[in-house]
Amino acid sequence: MKKYIVGGFVRDKILGLQPKDKDYVLVGAKPKDIEYLKSQGYKQVGADFPVFLSPDGDEYALARIERKTGTGYDGFTVETQGVTLEQDLFRRDLTINAIAWDIGTKTHVDPYKGKEDLQNKVLRHVSDAFKEDPLRVLRLARFKARYADFTVHKSTDDMVRKMVKDGEINHLTKERVYVEFEKAFSEAKPSIFLKYLKDIGALTVLLPGFEATQKELELIDHIVNTSSDSHREEFIWTVILSKLTPNKEYVVGGIKLPARFVKFSNFIKTHTESLLKFRKKKPEEMVELFSTMNIKNNGGEEFLYKVTEYFLIRREMDNELEDLIVKVFDRFTDAPVGDIEDMVKSGKLEAKDIRTHVKGIQTTEIKKMFA
Repeated sequence: MKKYIVGGFVRDKILGLQPKDKDYVLVGAKPKDIEYLKSQGYKQVGADFPVFLSPDGDEYALARIERKTGTGYDGFTVETQGVTLEQDLFRRDLTINAIAWDIGTKTHVDPYKGKEDLQNKVLRHVSDAFKEDPLRVLRLARFKARYADFTVHKSTDDMVRKMVKDGEINHLTKERVYVEFEKAFSEAKPSIFLKYLKDIGALTVLLPGFEATQKELELIDHIVNTSSDSHREEFIWTVILSKLTPNKEYVVGGIKLPARFVKFSNFIKTHTESLLKFRKKKPEEMVELFSTMNIKNNGGEEFLYKVTEYFLIRREMDNELEDLIVKVFDRFTDAPVGDIEDMVKSGKLEAKDIRTHVKGIQTTEIKKMFA
């Protein structure tokens, strides 16, 4: 059995970037070798898939050939017996990802000229096997966003356009599509990812109704550069969903989204006008707005700051307006409404009047701010 480092670690090393996780390919592994790995705590990823995770989190895969047997991401059979390193690299998506590092000889194994494409800054498919996996269309767009100065080779561009035209990406699972978008939105310029999907016709399939205008793309990149890391993806999806309506299962087009993204987007759609015109509201209207927004159950003041951050990034709200909203909210939440439960028990307040009682005191407190 011989061990090689492959994939992104090798690619990024050549580019002079800081590599992340190491992925290994094992060539010539025998059953006894597999049993040894398992005895050392290596966990197999799926009962029928020849990939093992080491205790350190590194991925060890048997050299394999994948043969197309159906549609979509899972429509493959896997063969490992007698597979060479060159055959394993041949099944990979792009030439820049089909370079191996021979640990023993400390040399690159590069049968498909990946180093040359790295030098020339070209994204090129290794073989026609690329078109057997429609997920690679999204992966290509993601690499284009990561390496912004790289170009897609014409033959590869022609191939993915035909894949989209032939309906290949229609077979992708909605959850898997989201994962690729999630990865793309962690890049420095996700606009490139979205723009390329638009150019090849994939965006109308995956996100029908989202036009990806220049203004929207610039706003998305601005969000990446200015928002809190924890809010980045939520804000990007809020931009995308501004004119779209996901269904009850949080599916929009060809993507299934986390519920929290859809809920935040819906919150913004509902309350944008009221928040941006907050200065013009009367104290009674401010109380009604905060009651309707249910800030406390959405996360309290931290949630409110997230909402105002979104509008600040969009340059639709200034710092003074944010400060006013937060101060009024503090008065709203700290209003001395008394012990409601005790008042109801003692007969001083009827249950049906609780809401009116609380709002009255909150309104009085806010009025003091403007007296």
